[in-house]
Amino acid sequence: MAGKPEKTVTITVNQDDHEVAKEKISYDEVVAIYLSDGGAGSNEYLIKYSRGHSNNVSGTLAPGNEVMVKDGMRFRVSGTGES
Repeated sequence: MAGKPEKTVTITVNQDDHEVAKEKISYDEVVAIYLSDGGAGSNEYLIKYSRGHSNNVSGTLAPGNEVMVKDGMRFRVSGTGES
């Protein structure tokens, strides 16, 4: 909708807080945040999340997927060991 103000929420990727102005975040976007924080490069990443919405409080974010974000949501990113 035009003119609708962007709502920002604060999420934590590993130990770092980030403000995102969206309702959903994709696997690729979480990886990009992780790498911008100095995370180690890898061919694949395992992304686990917690403190999400009530219908999706915690789980794993797979490549090509996205998840609804909410304030205080936490993401844990780790490389799968393949370089």
